[in-house]
Amino acid sequence: MAEVTFTVVKQRATPFTQLGVSLAIGWAGMLVCKLLHISGGAEYFAGLIAIIFYCLINTVVSIAYPSFFRYTLPSYYIFIALLTVLLLSARYLSGVSIWTLDVYRMMLLPIVIFYAIASVLVRGIRFLYESAENDF
Repeated sequence: MAEVTFTVVKQRATPFTQLGVSLAIGWAGMLVCKLLHISGGAEYFAGLIAIIFYCLINTVVSIAYPSFFRYTLPSYYIFIALLTVLLLSARYLSGVSIWTLDVYRMMLLPIVIFYAIASVLVRGIRFLYESAENDF
């Protein structure tokens, strides 16, 4: 039963699919902020929500993939690209630099640290799962 679920996850929830969904969520949130004239750099908040979404989905889905180099490592590059695109989009739409907004700047580092640690821990869980599976 677990293999069926993993197969569906592998086919549908690739890192590039996650990237597309995260970009859509981030840009939709930024568009709403722009249309409603929400001030204070709320576009960064929308971008960070999309980045957190990517972090959570990516770490959970990575359990289904046995290879660190074929899934997790490319996901790091996609994460950097997503971070760059969303932060530059927020900068363009808000007209405010993230370096002038202390709250969003301070949120950025914990998100990056969480993603790095969580993805490594999930790979460790996958290793334990495979080790336990091979023992029986």
